[in-house]
Amino acid sequence: MIPTNPPSTGSRSPAALANDAIRDFVAGNRSWSPTELQELDRLRAAWRQAIREEVVKAA
Repeated sequence: MIPTNPPSTGSRSPAALANDAIRDFVAGNRSWSPTELQELDRLRAAWRQAIREEVVKAA
């Protein structure tokens, strides 16, 4: 049976989730295609944005 609801992220911050996505993406990769590098840049940008939002929220 396939769950109909996405898994709960609990109290994990968006920055932590973005960090996990980066770690999962780079795990085991040793060479990168241009498309993969673009995806890595996109993931890093999402992580940086999440960090900025956390800093603003904390201030």
